Parts: sequence; structure tokens; C-alpha cells
Amino acid sequence: MRPRQLPMIWVAGVVAASALVALGLQGAPAPAARVADSAPVDATPRAASSLAGTSPDGGATATADEALVLDPALIRLFDYYLTTVGERPLSAIQEQVERDLDGRLAPRAARQAKDVFARYLQFKTALKAQRPPKAATRSVDTLREGLRLMLALRATYFSQAESQALFGAQDAQASAALARMAIEQDPALDAGQRRERLAALDARLPASERAEREAPLAVVRLEEAAQRIRAQGGSEDDVYRMRAAATSPEAANRLADVDREEAAWKARIAAYQAQRAAVLSSPGDDASRAAAMSDLRNRLFTPEEQRRLAAYES
Repeated sequence: MRPRQLPMIWVAGVVAASALVALGLQGAPAPAARVADSAPVDATPRAASSLAGTSPDGGATATADEALVLDPALIRLFDYYLTTVGERPLSAIQEQVERDLDGRLAPRAARQAKDVFARYLQFKTALKAQRPPKAATRSVDTLREGLRLMLALRATYFSQAESQALFGAQDAQASAALARMAIEQDPALDAGQRRERLAALDARLPASERAEREAPLAVVRLEEAAQRIRAQGGSEDDVYRMRAAATSPEAANRLADVDREEAAWKARIAAYQAQRAAVLSSPGDDASRAAAMSDLRNRLFTPEEQRRLAAYES
């Protein structure tokens, strides 16, 4: 099963800072009433359709004496299930998280993890109630103030040690992104000074974070190189060799699979658009054309794929 893709890729500038602070400022809907202990509970609650084909991100671990380990993986596990808020009642999500924790941990650690999850939900709910109206602009000062308020609120639910263990890496990313945004928005700096200060800021990042920042750019550069090879008349075998040399044969194979899937999708869209035009121009009333369009979509696409068709129908 593929993992649920939750971790964000932080890019430079306003988008990065906004996204990082927004991550902290997102609140959860008010929790639904918990099912009473005496009420019958389905032992296998219906899984959210959006999680189909995925496996939980993050994790939950314990020490040798069965004490819960506090780390960012625990929050990623909670967020994996909380992405389905709005799709299912929060009470059902709580039950699923607690079942997952019971399956992963010994009783003592599971109880501790459930307590952390309960406080995390309370924090997210309070955060949504606290969140001020959106500002017209996302200036660095606005984002810093939002981050300050979020950290102050979080301190009422988690100790400093808990916050550092659970959210420390995320907080450091937010601070670094805001520092970068401040440099980019500083009108007193010329282009050269701005580049120098951004380079100095990047140099202070941990090696792992620098690699994470550069990874998306590496993918873009790889795709640009593939497009140049094709534009110059190169074959797909030439593209494969370039990718394999830059990454690995396994990665080159995966990228080739993506290319084939994209080409097949485009071919299906082209066929759909041609047949759609024929249906819409055919004689008959609106009801018969609507029925024909429904049949066409069902023949060519799965229900999940049909959600993407609106982008090709305008």
C-alpha cells in the first residue's frame, strides 16, 4: 500500500512562509460528541474513502519500559486520520485513531498517546476559534504574529518539553521560512544583498533540510532536461539514460512509468473530448444528451477519474 502523502515541501519565499504558518494555524472543527461507553460501537468502522489504498503516515513507538516516545511521527499519524475531517464524524476518527494506537502500543503507552491525541484535538479546536479573519495581505509581520499566537495557545495544552519533541522541527521550519520571507520583502536590500543573505540563511540549515529544499528543484531540473532531449529529437531511451545517470535505474523506471501513464491519460482525454463534442452536437433533447454523456463518462473513466473531467470540459 502506498503511504498517505502528507508532509509538505517547503519552497522559498512568501508561499513557504504562508504555508508553514498556516500549517500551525489550521484548526479542527468542534469535536462531535463521543459515543457513550455503553452504546454499541461497530468493531470495524467504515474507513474513509480518501484513505483507500494508503497506509498511515507517521507512527507511534514506546521505550523499553513501555513509555510513549514523543516525536513528530506521532503528530503525522494523528494528522493522517484528521485529513478525513468533514468526510466522517470526528467521533469516528477518534475511535479509529485510538484503535490504531491500541494496535501499535502496549497499554501504558497507548493511554499516554490517547492523552496526547485528546489534547491535540483540543488545541486544534481552540485554534480554529482563535483564528482572526484573513488579512488582505500576508506580510511577514502578520505571519509572525499569527505564529506567536499559535505558539502561545499551544503552550496551554503542551509543556515546553512536549512541544519541542512533537513540534520542534516544524517550528524551526516556520521560523526559517519567515526569516527568508523578511529578507525577500526588505526594500532596503538590492538584488545582490538579498542573494547573499538568503545564501547565508540556507547555509545555516541542517543538511537534511537543505536536501529537502533542493529536492523539488532537482525534479524540475530533471524534467527540463528530459524536455530538451525530446525537443532536440532524442528518443525515450535517451531520456531514460539521462535520468538513470542523474538518479538511479529504479528512479528512471518509475519516471518512465509516469510518462506512460500521462501519455495514456492524455490519449483518453482526447478521445473523450472528441466523443463529447459529437454527443453534444447530436440531435435530441437535453435529457437524452445528458444520459449519453453519463454513459460516455462511465465507459471511459472510473468515478474517481471523473472528478478531474471538469478541467477538460470548459
